[in-house]
Amino acid sequence: MDLSTFKTHLNMRGNTFVAFVMVMSLFCLGQTLECFRCELGFWNMCYTTKTNCSDGELCYVGTGKAASVLDIKVMGCLPMEECNKTTVVEFLANKTLYTLKTTCCEEDFCNAGPPIQLSLAPLLLTILLIAEMMGVF
Repeated sequence: MDLSTFKTHLNMRGNTFVAFVMVMSLFCLGQTLECFRCELGFWNMCYTTKTNCSDGELCYVGTGKAASVLDIKVMGCLPMEECNKTTVVEFLANKTLYTLKTTCCEEDFCNAGPPIQLSLAPLLLTILLIAEMMGVF
């Protein structure tokens, strides 16, 4: 391979790489966060759906207390400037209905609750016990 062929080959590879990077950036530019949404939940129970945030919004979880006794929870998308604040929602003449503390995060579905951690050992033990009872061993 002579020098001019090598330069042409190298230039084609460089152009291919640049084109790949440009196409990937076009896909990433229009992406917004996907978050879980819950209009209103009590304690840790919240019926969730999936939603797409608008530009400038982050996923959030809002937790609070209504009437000083009832734990409430909301989830969804929130403008960045409203993140990590505590809001007092009042009803009529300065009667506090509830307070809500918002916590935001910046990854898809990051506002989900903590996953349930299951130990693999009890599951395997149960499977082995059932297999033994069925005469597999």
